[in-house]
Amino acid sequence: MSTRPLTIVEAPRVLRPAAPEPPGRRQHQAVVVWNLDGTLIRRDTLLPFLRQVCGPIQVGRAVAVATGRRLARSGHDGPRARLLQQLLGARVTAEVDVVARRHAEDLFAHRLRADCLRRWQWHRHHGHRLVIVSSSPEVYVGHLGTLLGADTVIATRMASVNGRLTGRISGGDRRGAERARRVLAHTIERPAGLLWAYGNLPADRDLLDLADIAIQVRPLRHLNAMTDA
Repeated sequence: MSTRPLTIVEAPRVLRPAAPEPPGRRQHQAVVVWNLDGTLIRRDTLLPFLRQVCGPIQVGRAVAVATGRRLARSGHDGPRARLLQQLLGARVTAEVDVVARRHAEDLFAHRLRADCLRRWQWHRHHGHRLVIVSSSPEVYVGHLGTLLGADTVIATRMASVNGRLTGRISGGDRRGAERARRVLAHTIERPAGLLWAYGNLPADRDLLDLADIAIQVRPLRHLNAMTDA
């Protein structure tokens, strides 16, 4: 009989120390996985980035095309993939990286949820390994992870050839079940103790189901009440 993970929506104060492990057995570090959009940051981070790269008019037109009903919607070629293909394809990687770094700095300075940032710092203080997982492009999520002091960033990678982005996603979009699969692979590669996950529903259902302790972050509510799910 399976047991559903514990859902907490209030900052934990003290964790009961784990029972000592037998001599010679490694005590693995707790891992804390954070979704980005809708969790660490309340709103979408992708469209503001694309507007900085391409301008609002071009982005608006691309969104209309990418979400048009006449376009095929099969396989992995969904609206987001088509949007990235149209707006980032053939752009110079170094030039996009300059915008990405600036975007990450703005997110870090002005867009982080204060309650989630306090929880992030709480985990850092307790020596937990911090991971950001996002379907947004690694080109700016990676810079944000560096600013936050994340140990690992798992984000959507954009393919590049000869110093230019192709617009294609490399290795699959880090969404839904694929997101959970990547986190599981990370914990296998670097064995973890207790696995925490922070996300917003329903987008992070697979990720939250994977965790020992799952924390649902609600867009319009601070993490200030505790509930057993």
